[in-house]
Amino acid sequence: MGIGIAALVLGFLALLLTWYWSKETSKLIKTEDARAKQLIDEGRKETQQMIEEGRKETKELIRYIASLISAEASKTRELIKIP
Repeated sequence: MGIGIAALVLGFLALLLTWYWSKETSKLIKTEDARAKQLIDEGRKETQQMIEEGRKETKELIRYIASLISAEASKTRELIKIP
């Protein structure tokens, strides 16, 4: 009879530990999920900022090239052989 009671107590303890570990694991997963989402959002913002900076630089470069072409139109025509 003592072995049966010990088995029941151990079984109950196993259930309690399983429940506790499951609860703690869920907390850790939620925390890590929140961190991952935050990192993804930060990465998106940084990427968008880099894209915008690239667009601005491209526009500036196009304006610069256009001003060179405009200033040196005759020489440019000769260089690219426009009739």
